[in-house]
Order: sequence, then C-alpha cells, then structure tokens
Amino acid sequence: MIVATAGHVDHGKTRLVHALTGIDTDRLPEEQRRGMTIEAGFAHADFGVAGEPVGFVDVPGHERFVRNMLAGVAAIDFALVVVAADDGPMPQTREHLAVLDLLGVAQGAVALTKIDRVDAARLRQVEREVGALLAGSALAGAPLFAVSTVSGAGIAALREHLAAAQRGLPSRAAAGRFRYVVDRVFTRPGAGLVVTGTVLSGRACIGDELRVTPSGAPLRVRGIQRHGEAVAEARAGQRCALNVAAAGGERVEVERGDWIVAPALHVPTVRIDAELRLLADLAQPLAAGATLQLHLGAAVRNARATPLQGRRLDAGAQGFVQLVLDAPVHALRGDRFVLRGAAAQRLVGGGRVIDPFAPARGRARPGRLADLDALANDDAPAALVQLLAAHPEGVEWPPFALARNLDDAAAEALRAALPAVSIAHPCGVRLVAAAHWQALLASIDAVLADWHEQHPDSLGLGEAALLAACGVTRTTAPLRRAALRQRIDEGLVVRDGFVLRLATHVARLAPEDEARLRELKSVLRPYGLRPPAVGEIAPLIGIDLPTTAAFVQRAAQLGHLVQVAKNRVFLPATVEALVQAARDTAAAAPDGRFGAASFRDRSGIGRNLSIQVLEFFDRSGITHYAGGLRTMADRGGERS
Repeated sequence: MIVATAGHVDHGKTRLVHALTGIDTDRLPEEQRRGMTIEAGFAHADFGVAGEPVGFVDVPGHERFVRNMLAGVAAIDFALVVVAADDGPMPQTREHLAVLDLLGVAQGAVALTKIDRVDAARLRQVEREVGALLAGSALAGAPLFAVSTVSGAGIAALREHLAAAQRGLPSRAAAGRFRYVVDRVFTRPGAGLVVTGTVLSGRACIGDELRVTPSGAPLRVRGIQRHGEAVAEARAGQRCALNVAAAGGERVEVERGDWIVAPALHVPTVRIDAELRLLADLAQPLAAGATLQLHLGAAVRNARATPLQGRRLDAGAQGFVQLVLDAPVHALRGDRFVLRGAAAQRLVGGGRVIDPFAPARGRARPGRLADLDALANDDAPAALVQLLAAHPEGVEWPPFALARNLDDAAAEALRAALPAVSIAHPCGVRLVAAAHWQALLASIDAVLADWHEQHPDSLGLGEAALLAACGVTRTTAPLRRAALRQRIDEGLVVRDGFVLRLATHVARLAPEDEARLRELKSVLRPYGLRPPAVGEIAPLIGIDLPTTAAFVQRAAQLGHLVQVAKNRVFLPATVEALVQAARDTAAAAPDGRFGAASFRDRSGIGRNLSIQVLEFFDRSGITHYAGGLRTMADRGGERS
C-alpha cells in the first residue's frame, strides 16, 4: 500500500511520517535548513501485514510546490490528510483535498496534529470544520485521528488503522504490460543512473529491456531496490528504485515525468479525449481553446482544451473534452490527471483519460460521443460489445487493446469470448460483430441474386462492381473482400474468370449467341497470351467488323470475355495467366516494384500489348502504378 500525505505547509506532515516510520523524508539540505518539504519525500514502515511494508509519499504543502505534490500522488492507494489543530483547514488543505478528489482517491484518513497546543473545545471545532470540508468528496466520512508527534498520543491508533487498511486493500494484480512512472532521477557512484517511482501495471525483472517514453530510448534494468533492499522483480503497486543503463551502450536520458514501459507501450500521444470534472467555484466556464496546464503522472504539459458536448463546460459540470498537448506524453485509458490554469495559479479540474489516441476530425459528432460513452465503461468486454454494435464496419482492435494495456493473453481471451469476426485490415485487426458480419455476407448474396435475375445471360458480376453495389467504402473495402472470400471458400459464390456468380447460377445465352461465343473461343485459344486484335478476329469468324465488335463488347459485359482495351479481347483464363505473370515479375523484383519491360520479358507478349494489359490491371485494381513502376495491389481483408 502506498500512502500519500496531504495538507497545508507546516501542519506537521513530515514529522508525522517520521513518527509512523522512523524515517526523515526531508533529505535535501534546503529542506532541512528551512524546515519545509520542497520535493516529495519517501519512507516506509512494516506494520506486520504479510511482510509487505507500507510506502509513504510525503508531499510538499506550500503552494509553490503543488506541482511536486501532484507528482507524488500520481499512483497512491491511501490519502493521509494532515490538519494542524491550532490552524484548522487552510488554503493548501482545500487544494490538496480537491486534487485527491479529482484523482479518485477514496481511501483515506485525517490526522489532526499538534493537539498538544489546543484545548478540547478547539479540537472539536476543528473536527467539525474538517468533516464539513470532506462532505461531498470521495473522502467524506473518513475517520479522524487526533495525534501529537511530541507526546506520541494517537500515533499507535493511526498506525493500527493504516495496518487494517493495508489488510483490506485488494492486492493489485500484475496484469498488463509494465508501466512505471518516474518521479525522481539521480546518479550514484558505481551504479550509474537510478530512477525512483511507482509501478502502475505489470512486472519487470533484472535484465529486461524497456523503453523510456515519450523519448523512446531503449534501456536495460541492471538492478531493483525496494525500500532499500535489492529484489529481483518490480511489480504493480510497488514503489521501487531501478538502476538502469542504455540498452545499446549509448547514453540514455531520463527525467521526472517520463515513464519506463514495456516496448509495446511506447506510444506517445499529443491528443487525448478525456472525461473532465471542473471545480464548482471556478469564476468562468471552460470554453473551446482554453490553454491549461496538464498534470498526468509526474509529467506537466501545456494543453489546449475543447469541450466535446457543447461550446463550453460550466463550473462544477462533468463532460468529455479533447486535450491537445504542446509535447508528447505517455497516457493510457483510465489514467487520472488534473488541470491547473495556464499560469499554474489555481486548480481548474481533473478527470481520467478515455481515449489516449483521439482523432483530430469528427471529435464532437454524435457517433464519436457515443463511442466515448462506450470507452468510458471500465468493463472492457461491455465497452467492446457496445462499440461493435454501433459500428457495422467494425472496430480497430489494436488501439482498443493497447489503450487498456491488455497483454497478449488478456487480449486473446477477450477476443475469444466475444461473438465477433476478426479481419486483417491495413490498420491491423478489425473486429466485426457477428450480426454485422452476417449482414455483409447476405448483402453479397442479395446483390448477385438480383444481378442474375436482371441479367440471366450474364455470366456474373465483376468484383469491383459487386463491391460497389454492396456499398463499399475505403474503410469497408477490406471487410467486403473478406466476406466475399468466405462466400467463395464456402462454395456459395464462384469466381468464373473475371466475374463472380452464385454457385447455382448458369448463364442462359440465346442459341445464336452461344454458338458464336463457342466459335470465338475456339479461334482465340491457339493464340495463347497474344490474341489477335478485334479487327483481325472478324475475318477469322466470317462476320463483319461492326457486328464482331458489338458482339465482343456485349460478351465482355456479360463476363464471358475480358475486354482489355477497345481493340483487344481476351479469354478469362488468358487474363488469369497474365495476372500470374505479373505476380511472378513482382516477386522477382527486390522491392516488389517492376516496370513494363520486366513484365514484357516474362510474359513474352511484346511492348505495346504489355502496356495495354498493365493499364487494364491498374484500372481493375490488380496493380498499383506510381513513379513509373508497378506493385501488386494489397487487397487486404483476410480473416485472422
């Protein structure tokens, strides 16, 4: 359990921690000279609970050091609010309580110090004032302990309460990948770089390679200390010191506010969608574009805030906002933060990160706000089900799993538990709800069935035309293609040359057209990959050129032939062979990019015909042309 003190300057926080632990947290010479905490200090004590010491974070109370105070309470389990009985609640008492409330700290107690300086009436008065101050906050009803660090009165009772709180605290599972918030950095002779901080999730062992974020610098864990003792592992919920070194031998820079994380979690962001609650006593509402100071973990960033559910967010209200930062920061869903005014003069509000990878466009659209409602749900399966229901085109899985810090095992378990289909997508795996997936499959069946009914003499429909009729968009194209592939794999849809048809469909040509098509095919086959031009075909089948051209065009529209150019018609099997030649040409190229000359040499069809065929492939989405070279198009949409 990690306990943080809170309260006004000179109310006895450091002396109380010393009385509880025997450790003086004022380590800096200036702190000792002035008798005032400037930097957060750290101590620990064993209260006899399962051999696990309680960690204490003694935060500064002076207004000028609120930033340091915020760094100290970034990851605590229990708040120990300190109020001097002679002074009573003071400005920093109120601000610290507001910070704890905004950070969601609901476990805590109040220590009324310096009781040796007041009489019983004054003590009762301060107790009432503190109770009123806590009312309506997450710490409402927290127990009060009257203590004196001079006489020792009340210290034992407070220590026993802390031990009971530790016993009742659920153990923090080491789930997810490793995240460690850095609040102090120093070098030690013979050891090198040392950082101190708190492990928010996962675990790390000596020898592990991690990343400093947002910089991305790789480092290796050389040693781990917890409460002054060397240990082999650092895990979630623990304060510890890491002795680290650059993984590649070069110098590594770490500073307070950085995070040390598993490599997969190095995903710095400058745009965050969050749930924000403003303090009720603000003089004015939060308007779009307001510049504020964001405190997240131990990092501080300037942020431009924009309410997403209206033009402004009123004092005391709660709502979604987008925060655009002046520099990258590490954040994942659920991380708590507070906002201060741009000049850091006063606290404005606080909340939690909902989407650390927020979009720049469409941020306030109704659909996006509905997504944020879903993402705000702490229950990951329920949130994902809600998102899947709202998005027929599916949900990108990697950002969802990353934002919630799901490791591979947890991510796979969640995917397996949901009735959703996984589709390989250019942006990664996309999940589609089972009902939406069945609708995609049904739309393919319906479009083909309608086409066959309207065009009984047509062999089928081209893939591009089929997808267009299904309402394909840039986003849904991989999904439609994956659905089409499933129908083909199931045998319900057949690829017949360059067209697609239902397996039950048989094209019904008029007898005269059927005979003419058979004759045309018999003429084209001997020519292999280099069929004659349309003008050369006419005399071969004994029909005039206009009639031949019209028939060839109609046969191509019906899918029985493939019209590569105005004067070129191919058998479907011939085009498939040329597509394979293009694949082979691309495979032989070092980077998969090939020119017309390479395709000409492999196919042997000559330069002019190669150009016509390749331009047809470009139009059909088989190849992609750029910079004088071609690549085979990445069709995407494989089921995973």
